[in-house]
Amino acid sequence: MTDNSEIVSALEVLENNRQNDVLDRLTKNNVKVIFYDLALVSFEYSKHFAVSTTDEYGDRYILINSNLMSSPKEALACLIAHESVHELAKATMEEEVKATNVEADTWKMLKNTVSEKYNNDSLVKRLNSILAMQNTSDNSIAMSISNNSFYRNQLAK
Repeated sequence: MTDNSEIVSALEVLENNRQNDVLDRLTKNNVKVIFYDLALVSFEYSKHFAVSTTDEYGDRYILINSNLMSSPKEALACLIAHESVHELAKATMEEEVKATNVEADTWKMLKNTVSEKYNNDSLVKRLNSILAMQNTSDNSIAMSISNNSFYRNQLAK
């Protein structure tokens, strides 16, 4: 799936925490996971955490923003869990909400194993935010996604 040691560590976190559904989705779809400068995809992606995509040969990739290389492996594992849910060529609102809930559930399981020195890490902040939304109401995550202009333009109708 990858030759990057940080991503291998994140995948091992998933394996050690019995997140077999995530690993099964990655294996079934032969997904490769790499760090990538998302600005090379498009300027609008430059601030995104990750994207699930295919290349011109139909090979599936999870591209994790290269600025997250120093994020904790547990946080990267959550991001991989999220992106593993995406199987459609163009994500639907339902798929994005499911992926974000999978990410929050994974973070709920792993967050207490992460050192406090990562509290200001941008990915850790995102994970804490979506976990707080998930704990507040079933609709908070969906509302956040539907109110986000990027998602309104990108998600399949």
